Amino acid sequence: MTQDEILKILRELIVELSQKANPSDAKEISKLKSIIGENITPSSPLSALGWDSLQMTFLLVAIEERFQIDTSTISLFDLFTIGDFLTEIQNLLNKKRG
Repeated sequence: MTQDEILKILRELIVELSQKANPSDAKEISKLKSIIGENITPSSPLSALGWDSLQMTFLLVAIEERFQIDTSTISLFDLFTIGDFLTEIQNLLNKKRG
């Protein structure tokens, strides 16, 4: 799976999350939805997302559910671009496929 394909799925996940979010989570999901818009590319700095820990948690849980992978090994402190994040997801998917 390419980074662009994973990024497309991440965008879809955000839309899904926003549709089923409970009222207390809706604000956070709405922020995620606007941040990960079409202007985000693999070369964008990870800091461009401006995610806080709650927003990232929502996304990581959604990624785990969608791909059936464990994202707990992803260290966000070592990542600098969206592409770095996508590479981590690719690596986890490759390990899963074995």
